[in-house]
Amino acid sequence: MLGLVLEGGGAKGAYHMGAVKAFFEEGYRFDGVAGTSIGALNGAVIVQGDFEAGYRMWETMDNSIFFDIEELQLRKVIDKNVDKETLAYFTSKLREVIENKGLDTSGIRSIINSIIDEERVRSSAMDLGIVTVSVSDLKPLELYKEDIPQGKLCDYLMASANVPIFKIEPIEGKFFIDGAFYDNLPINLLARKGYKDIIAIRTLGHGLTRKTEDDSVRITNLTPSENLGRTLNFDNSQIKNNLKMGYFDAMRLARNLCGIKYYIEGGDDTEFFKKMAGIPAGAILNIGSQMRIPAMDPLRMLFERIFPAIADYFGLNPDATHREVAIALLEAEAEARGIDRYCIRTLEALAAEVRSSGRAAPSGKNLKKVFSPLFDENVIAALGDEFAKYI
Repeated sequence: MLGLVLEGGGAKGAYHMGAVKAFFEEGYRFDGVAGTSIGALNGAVIVQGDFEAGYRMWETMDNSIFFDIEELQLRKVIDKNVDKETLAYFTSKLREVIENKGLDTSGIRSIINSIIDEERVRSSAMDLGIVTVSVSDLKPLELYKEDIPQGKLCDYLMASANVPIFKIEPIEGKFFIDGAFYDNLPINLLARKGYKDIIAIRTLGHGLTRKTEDDSVRITNLTPSENLGRTLNFDNSQIKNNLKMGYFDAMRLARNLCGIKYYIEGGDDTEFFKKMAGIPAGAILNIGSQMRIPAMDPLRMLFERIFPAIADYFGLNPDATHREVAIALLEAEAEARGIDRYCIRTLEALAAEVRSSGRAAPSGKNLKKVFSPLFDENVIAALGDEFAKYI
């Protein structure tokens, strides 16, 4: 059985749905899902067989749907363009929150009630597990769908996502808070059901993560390639970016693509080695001179001095292949030129885009000067231009 575990993280949950879309396209089929907070809600949508509807819900998500806050005023805060009107507005909202003993969650509850069909979840052949914490009983609850009282599924999904700033509504006289206070990545819920292969989609959201009880479980972690933003920021542009990131990060995993920021397919290390060995001696010596490498045999300079130096510069593992080193260099150049990363390319295609995009000013992003003070961003930019000619 293949299991899926969805880590909690509020607005970061869009990443789950982008990733699952890619997994489904690649032919993955899950037998059960466990999740905490937003992971529990996304899990229920998947289990009831309504993934496409859930994905569309995320595509149209924004702050005003979840919270009773004017989008214009919230946008001013996000853009750091706060004026007297905005201050007055949020002062009034803060007063409401205090009087109501927490943020109004009617918007969130409305979404849950509109998209979750309890009977379809219960009749599905897929397992579903969620986590919440009973404040009334001072204990965590790890629940499978069969443990949840009939007619209360939506209430318990809301309970799994009840962060302390929300106004908490009781369930049969008891109060619950976000399951992240006990286990934000509930792998054990599926492990206890006998699952031995689990894909865990991480959001790196705040919360506790418990040790896996069964060491024989094979866990594949999918971790976001960039920061997913703030937990309660349901800004639509951020949501759509996280959907895309989840999709392409999952494609990297499913198709065994290369790259860290970009998504590079195909390629053979032996063929790449031959291609690099074909770089004209004059070009290699020119690169070496920019790196202040003393004159030596060009091919030795390329493979024994230039490639290791670039690997050190980007903090790669000592055993990184020459192709992986070249990918790191071209990714830095592509990012500096603003080349869209959400596309699956060959290394040759990325090099062609770098060549055609024109020289850009070094960005300074994610570049570590660990080789030499002389090996700076300008040298990296020049190296990227030079290598792009021969890839």
